[in-house]
Amino acid sequence: MSLFRARFAAAAVILSMVAGLSACGEKKREAAVSRPVVQGVEVVVVRLVPRETMAEALGTVRARTTAAVAPQVMGRLTGVAVSEGSVVAAGALLATIDDTTVRAQLSSADGAVAEAEAAREEADGAISQSEAGKALAEKTFERFRKLLEGKVVTQQEFDEVEMRRIVAVKDLERAQKKRAQVSAKIAQARGQAAAAKAMLAWTRVIAPFAGVIVEKRADAGSMAIPGVPLFVLEDPRRHRIEASVSETYLPLLKMGTSVQVALDADPGKPFSAVVTEIDPAIDPASRTFTVKADLPAGRARSGQSGKVRFAAGKGTVLSIPKRAITRAGGSDGVFTVSALDNVAHLSMITLGAEFDDRVEVLSGIEEGARVALSPIDKLSDGARVEVRR
Repeated sequence: MSLFRARFAAAAVILSMVAGLSACGEKKREAAVSRPVVQGVEVVVVRLVPRETMAEALGTVRARTTAAVAPQVMGRLTGVAVSEGSVVAAGALLATIDDTTVRAQLSSADGAVAEAEAAREEADGAISQSEAGKALAEKTFERFRKLLEGKVVTQQEFDEVEMRRIVAVKDLERAQKKRAQVSAKIAQARGQAAAAKAMLAWTRVIAPFAGVIVEKRADAGSMAIPGVPLFVLEDPRRHRIEASVSETYLPLLKMGTSVQVALDADPGKPFSAVVTEIDPAIDPASRTFTVKADLPAGRARSGQSGKVRFAAGKGTVLSIPKRAITRAGGSDGVFTVSALDNVAHLSMITLGAEFDDRVEVLSGIEEGARVALSPIDKLSDGARVEVRR
């Protein structure tokens, strides 16, 4: 009797559980049936459409004019007048280098110039004296030559006069040679003075053009070495994007080719640019070549990344109207409507290039899918819809 009662109690529990599950299923079916239907949903069937295909390459924005400003003399930096982000004019002082040694060299060169000029004055006086002596010796020689012809003077007296004339000529030649040597020393001293003045000017590192300091590599007290940059200066008014493009597209890109640029900071606002430079050398590692396109003023900053898009031939793409796109969880999606039960399903998609009022779909839906166009704001995943006829 106890065994019969236990079996009866177990059967009762099972029956009650089955009844509960059945009731839950009925409630869910009732909830599904009672879900409101979204009326007048406009749908479009996704098809492949002909379009000029676009190729894409990654690029980096750089200033068209950039300079690594390096010193021309060695020395300790006594001051740095700018910092990163400083806006400078052409010729503005950027840094100063200790000029003690250079000033000493300039002083020595100036002294050498003064000494050589004094020596030249002496040489000029010696030349004047030698010219006077030579003129006197020439006149005496002519007079004694006539006297010798008249046998008024002896041959020995004439020979002595002739010797004095020869000595006077040699004295003038020596004086002239001395002045030439002194003139050469003056030129050398002046050259050394000019070099010292140039070096003194080089102790002031200045901006070669107006721009912005984008990099500062040294501070006061550091050692300045010729050829080693202290600053990087760029002109912020003009930029270009430099992209590495697959060698496959080398025949398609030329100087003046129009391209579309989309910066990663604002991908939804592409703009036009023009190819201004092409490096046809192929990188053997990446099999790419470099394309440079000038950007409109004020559209980009150095260092920004972006994409360069250009026509790459005819083809077909899977596309949808832009108004079909919805945002969900930070990603792009569309509502597809099943042809069997007219239930909307949220499908996440990957978008490609935009053209006209449409956008290319790279993945997420297939050709033939029915995509809802409106009213998107009233749809949700799993919602029942009534398709507009």
